[in-house]
Amino acid sequence: MGKDLVKIRFSFASTTMCCVLITVLFAVLFPSILYAGELDYGLSENRLARIEISGNSEYSDKELKSLLRIKEPRWFSLMTLLGFSERSSMYRPDLIEIELKLIEKYYRRNGFHNASAEIDTIYFDDEMNGDVLHVLVSEGPRTIINSVELETVGNIPDKLLKGLQYTKGVPAPADLNNLGSDIYLMRTRCWEEGLLKVTIDPVMTVHTTEDSLTNNAELLYKITAGNAYSVSEIRISGNEQTQTEIIEREIKLVIGELFKWSAVEETQLRILETSLFRDVSFTPVEIDTSKATVVMEVQVVERKPSYIEFGLGVGSRERVRVLAAWGNNNLFGTGQKLRLKTRTWLNYEDVQQLSSGTPEPELNYRYELLHTHPRLLDRFWFDTRLFMDKETRGESGLNLERTGFSLGSRVTTSLYSISNIVLKVEEVEPSLHPDAKASLSEALEFELQKSGTRSIAWNYMIEKRNNPIRPAKGFLSNFEVETAGGILGGDNSFVKGRFDYHTYRKTVLGGTLASRVSLGAVRPYGDSLSRGADGVPYQERFFAGGVSTVRGYQERSLGPQITDQAELDSLQIASDVPLPDRPARGGNYLLLTNVEWRVPLPTPGKWNIGGVIFLDGGNVWEHWSEIALRSFRPRSYPGDPEEIDSTKLWDYRWSYGGGIRFDTPVGPVRLDVGFPLKRARSSETIVDDKVMYHFSLGYPF
Repeated sequence: MGKDLVKIRFSFASTTMCCVLITVLFAVLFPSILYAGELDYGLSENRLARIEISGNSEYSDKELKSLLRIKEPRWFSLMTLLGFSERSSMYRPDLIEIELKLIEKYYRRNGFHNASAEIDTIYFDDEMNGDVLHVLVSEGPRTIINSVELETVGNIPDKLLKGLQYTKGVPAPADLNNLGSDIYLMRTRCWEEGLLKVTIDPVMTVHTTEDSLTNNAELLYKITAGNAYSVSEIRISGNEQTQTEIIEREIKLVIGELFKWSAVEETQLRILETSLFRDVSFTPVEIDTSKATVVMEVQVVERKPSYIEFGLGVGSRERVRVLAAWGNNNLFGTGQKLRLKTRTWLNYEDVQQLSSGTPEPELNYRYELLHTHPRLLDRFWFDTRLFMDKETRGESGLNLERTGFSLGSRVTTSLYSISNIVLKVEEVEPSLHPDAKASLSEALEFELQKSGTRSIAWNYMIEKRNNPIRPAKGFLSNFEVETAGGILGGDNSFVKGRFDYHTYRKTVLGGTLASRVSLGAVRPYGDSLSRGADGVPYQERFFAGGVSTVRGYQERSLGPQITDQAELDSLQIASDVPLPDRPARGGNYLLLTNVEWRVPLPTPGKWNIGGVIFLDGGNVWEHWSEIALRSFRPRSYPGDPEEIDSTKLWDYRWSYGGGIRFDTPVGPVRLDVGFPLKRARSSETIVDDKVMYHFSLGYPF
């Protein structure tokens, strides 16, 4: 019976997916069908050929048309390209007035108090088989703020007008409701001083000038401050599963002291950061004007503490991926978290490019048990993690099995930054991949030894992106330094550092321009120094190439290779020439630079489909001395390995390409096509393909 139920559920999911796909197909090919329901209710639709606008001088036709919900037909619409319709779209005549109000509202918000927009004429275009709407805009004079003054009763904070949007020289909005953000900013500054009963009333007086195209406005804020209130009591409600003291320790308001708005904001952030609540609100329930005191009620809305997650995925390397997780975010009502995460996948890799057919799959896994104690010593989050995993590293002909644990403490140092320190103990047991050459075992003398590493790392991150999953503006900065061995013990001693900086900004052409710079260095010391570059364990080295670093090249294939000098001598090839079947060694120094333009596609954009154009660069080096100006030449060629303009291992690799993104709730599914600008040749064999396809989930950076 249980098996039958499972089958029914998967069958139902498959049927639902088919229905969704059919609906999407009909919506794209035959959108007029979607409007049939509206026609049944007596609402008529007309064909639209184009929109013409006249009378506008301050704003272009394109800018005004972008405000409208009705859109002109595009030559690149899917129906037109497939020949199913002419160049026209649909519009509702009864909604034209609402559309024109959007233009008027835009003008009046930007200082044109008397602006109007109306339909002048409508005529039929035989060639485009649709109506032409002619919109006549009357802009009128523009009103500019000439002064901003305060009329106050009582004591108010200093610099109350600092940072306001509407200041002297800025166009004055026709509707005083547009001043709401400025009024809210001033009110919160007053609340910071305990002035809970403050009132702010704006008054705008407009004067004509000698210039018929410009008016002046005087903006006056009438402010009554009232008394400064202190907090007499804090009441907590809404918590049924969570202990009250768990909420109390997050509250930064202090009984007996002045009410401070910053304390409310910090409290709200701290309470939501616990992941125990969906919402939190603050309400003054009792305001005693004679004593100037206030009772604050903190109301919370709890989340369900336990959850179970399950997922399936596919990828170019992880062909079949199964994910499962169980967690409880509120153990025994204490706010402590316990999570169990599992991930199992079949890894398909052409190990050392030896397979003539389909590579044999290798089963990989990752298991984690995590416990979090919030607000240890009232400030620090304490994380404990046990882990066990197996990972195939086909580019190096290795399988890595790891077990270990880590202890970490993190603290939110500001609204945008987090500091984290982690002590990690792990044991790594490497083995030769079944498809790898048996002769590789001699070259991997140190890599095939079981070893333990004990390290301590400090990480500092500044997160100012507007959305971590779909960033469109802002930046992310991450700095990490780690030291292993020495007084900590273990088999490996090294010092490692890495810095990443990501930026995101809107472009005038639309979309987002994203960029990244990554720098990394790791060096052995102590007993590990005698092994040279191999003193850094394989799993701690840097790798480049592939879906998230330098697209257009095989995954983690760039940089130093594990080679046998006798073999190089027999081939009469220098040690800086890439070989097609040599495992990647990884590097001790890393440099990555990435730029990509992410832009929604015009027609498919309605279905969350976007495109990207990118330029990637990067490599890893074994020694600092190998990084030279010659490495950054824009092009090298897959010519004779002995020629100076042929691609070398020390070359900084460049690539360019494009891709498609399909947005999902957990991030975009992406397919990228990369074209390498520096392909390499070994004897008669070209190491790098002319084009590489990359399929993955989530942005590369």
